[in-house]
Amino acid sequence: MFKKTLALAGLLLCASTAAQAEWYLRGTHNNWQADQMQNLGSNTVLADDVVFASAGEIKFDRWGDWSENYGANGQQGGNNIPVPAGTWDIKFYTDTHDYHILPAEDPVTPGLSLHLRGTHNGWAAGDLMTRVGETDEYEACRNFASGDGNGGPRFKIDPSGSWAGSQFPAQDVAAGGWTHVVANGANSSVVSVTTGLGENCGAVEPDSDNDGVPDSQDDCPNTPAGTSVDASGCEVVQPETSDFRNRSMYFVFVDRFANGDTGNDNGNNAAATSSSKSAGGLSEWKKYWGGDIQGLIDKLDYLQALGVTAIWVTPLNDNIDASGSDGAYHGYWGRDFYEVDEHLGDWALVDQLDAAMEARGMKLVLDIALNHSNQDDQYEFGALYKEGVFLTDVNQDNGTWYHHNGAIADCGDSNPSTTCGGEWDDPWAFRNKTLFNLTDFNHGVGGNSTADQYLIDAALKWMSHGVDAFRIDAIKHIEPSFINRFSAAVRAQNPDVYIFGEWYGAGAGDSLSMQFLNEDRGSELLDFRLRNHIEQAIAGDITMTQLNTHIESRAGAMNGRESWQPIFLDNHDATRTSVFLQTTGPVDNGRTGKGFSKSLADARQNLGMALVMTLPGIPTIYYGTEQNSTWFTANGDGQVGHDPYNREGMPSFSQTTPAFTMISALANLRAQSPALASGSYQERWINQDILVFERISGSDVVMVAVNRGGSTSINVSNLALADGQYTSLVGGDSVNVSGGSAVLNLSANEVIVLH
Repeated sequence: MFKKTLALAGLLLCASTAAQAEWYLRGTHNNWQADQMQNLGSNTVLADDVVFASAGEIKFDRWGDWSENYGANGQQGGNNIPVPAGTWDIKFYTDTHDYHILPAEDPVTPGLSLHLRGTHNGWAAGDLMTRVGETDEYEACRNFASGDGNGGPRFKIDPSGSWAGSQFPAQDVAAGGWTHVVANGANSSVVSVTTGLGENCGAVEPDSDNDGVPDSQDDCPNTPAGTSVDASGCEVVQPETSDFRNRSMYFVFVDRFANGDTGNDNGNNAAATSSSKSAGGLSEWKKYWGGDIQGLIDKLDYLQALGVTAIWVTPLNDNIDASGSDGAYHGYWGRDFYEVDEHLGDWALVDQLDAAMEARGMKLVLDIALNHSNQDDQYEFGALYKEGVFLTDVNQDNGTWYHHNGAIADCGDSNPSTTCGGEWDDPWAFRNKTLFNLTDFNHGVGGNSTADQYLIDAALKWMSHGVDAFRIDAIKHIEPSFINRFSAAVRAQNPDVYIFGEWYGAGAGDSLSMQFLNEDRGSELLDFRLRNHIEQAIAGDITMTQLNTHIESRAGAMNGRESWQPIFLDNHDATRTSVFLQTTGPVDNGRTGKGFSKSLADARQNLGMALVMTLPGIPTIYYGTEQNSTWFTANGDGQVGHDPYNREGMPSFSQTTPAFTMISALANLRAQSPALASGSYQERWINQDILVFERISGSDVVMVAVNRGGSTSINVSNLALADGQYTSLVGGDSVNVSGGSAVLNLSANEVIVLH
């Protein structure tokens, strides 16, 4: 009896010991195995003489089973902590979750290992400065090529590598190009910086034409300022095939466009497909209606007649099935980025679409949601697959695939009535927190994360089936360095890939979006600001003079790339312009409709589309705009004609409407006019109701006049058009140009286009 009691007590003692935390170091150095750390007391554990043959990563694991682990910045489940090649003593503080990574040969004291953290390395730890002899000084030479979303090139010095509060100086230090940094490990107030040095901080070679190529390597030493050059200093000329600017793009909501195969309507969840479609209530508008790839193929002749040379399709990848009676008809609840959604077709049908489009000289633009998969709070909870094989979901993920930082503007609490609106303008929040309830991919900063590689490889698969370009959904909410890596990866497969993204509110006057655009991330941006100004002008809310001021501001804001940005009037996230112009009820963004008659609204919308088709930028036509499509039902928020009522079924495929014939004429003009594709913009005559401008490229000239007012005649001078008799491509007016002047007889709401 006594022996049995002792045995039981011993068993209980062993169980108690096993339940206490034993801290383990895992990383690339040990193939992520669990190596127990030494307990030094005072809430400190140590792994000494840890050898990294090459740069790698680590994490701290409390129990040795990944159930509680700590990564970068001491965050539970955080990103892996980078460690450079070398031999290190690694300390972890179990109470604060801070850590020190120190050279093994140095005394294990903070301050003798200084981490240089800045825009050159995504603010990561592990970039250690070099000690200068036996002094207290440390130095580093680094190339600061660019800034980040919060400012220009800059850095701080972090003694611990954990942002534990000892970093210095208090304010970020500005850098630029190759920069030499000297810091004092014993006196944090002593930091000296020399910027703008030559490669590896050598002497700066002369660059006479300021093109970024030293004279000794410059084969074209007199290139004009602002010219894009190659490594030899000679102008880069884009091949003709890569230039999307001659194209007119058509954005088709595949599920709502044309049903070519009723056999795939129900997919894997019949409850998510509507039988009543537009005749039903709000819930029916949130279901699949049957549009598919076959339907798009069937209507390619219609789109060719419209002058369309690029088709942007909503995401075609597989979306969630377990969505109750809701349908992922829009394509933005993805779960398998490597498969075609069963409601739309299969890979063979994608190949047929590609072949049919290629035969018509069209390019296929795929909408891809690189920011998120599906909802994190319902349905399939962020479930992710690859070619049908389950990978993870939000509940099983440990931070490898997804962020777990809560939603943007939720304040991090459980009270739904509190919001933090400033987070929509805070780059860390809008890139690292969830957009509404859509499970947010964890993108790498210094290199591709697991999710990044998954998404890149998926895009490459779609390209192998004919995709020529990508529209990146919610690009504002994605780590910018991933956009660089994504664009580089797809262009390595096809250098001519055109890429643009949706940054809601982007355009001249929006500083964050313009900073992103001018950082050469490899992606253009949909110009929301221009869209808003065009709509305000045709509605009479601003003058044509104000519109022209905004148009002229785009070149400077976009560093001369305004002609590469997609421009538009209608899209799936805004009340259709024709609805806004006709309704008297509330629409999106707190606005009230104008109450125009249908005839006036159609004329003004057509005027707006004439601007979209002729201003600098790549014109984008939302399906149905060529039919002046409208739907006047109010959604659950009381907004007339807004989501989902701006996603109605295609009302008609008529090729005789005024909108269709105008868009067709201008699309065909763009296809063969260098002036419309890439020429300069020159205002020629303006008042509050009339705007006359020319687009000029060499000897190719297009003149455009738009009049939102009553009938009038104006005399326009200083025209670049050659003297002669012209017939307008829209409306058929005859205009004589003599000595660079012309009299334009403008009817109310008329457009004149001369070429």
